[in-house]
Amino acid sequence: MISLRLTVPGPALFHLGPCFLCRRSGAETVRIGTMASPGGPGHRAYETPLCACRDCLGYLLAMHHAAHADPARRCLAPGHPH
Repeated sequence: MISLRLTVPGPALFHLGPCFLCRRSGAETVRIGTMASPGGPGHRAYETPLCACRDCLGYLLAMHHAAHADPARRCLAPGHPH
């Protein structure tokens, strides 16, 4: 099982590297979280940093704010056959 933890960066420390969303390399990125796999018998635990470029960071922040503005999403209307 892999866990994914995203955090909004505090003071942004941008560096050159790959963006995990748009897959550009050599972009100005900031670390926004980690992807981790647990260790166990016969398995080694790994933690991979996740970085996003400025454009993708803006997209993630807009998506985050939109989700909090309307947290109740209607998936199916009442009485819908599916």
